[in-house]
Amino acid sequence: MQPPRARPALSPLPLWRLKLATAYIEANLGGPVRLEDVARAAGLTRMHFAAQFRAATGVRPHDYLLHRRVERAKLLLMRVEATVVDIALEVGFQSQAHFSTVFKRLVGDSPSNWRHHALDRLHGA
Repeated sequence: MQPPRARPALSPLPLWRLKLATAYIEANLGGPVRLEDVARAAGLTRMHFAAQFRAATGVRPHDYLLHRRVERAKLLLMRVEATVVDIALEVGFQSQAHFSTVFKRLVGDSPSNWRHHALDRLHGA
């Protein structure tokens, strides 16, 4: 019986391709972002892109996208005139419920509570 073959080490996504992919994600945060489209922007197939992106960043492309959407939402939450539902839609979530679930999982608080505490810190309360 032969020992199992080790998989060859996966090379991470080259920096220039990573920049193309992240630029595409940033430009399209407010709309649907499909793995195929990000991979195409980086000039790779979907499967090669996903594996190399993870090797380069340590996260899956979808997780990166969610983090970027939440970070953008945090900036928008500082605008008191914007509703949470409007912000959720503006950063590409299909519903406030999904946005709130992802936000709480990544940030540890609901968008409304986070906004309240962030504005208090901003105004020295």
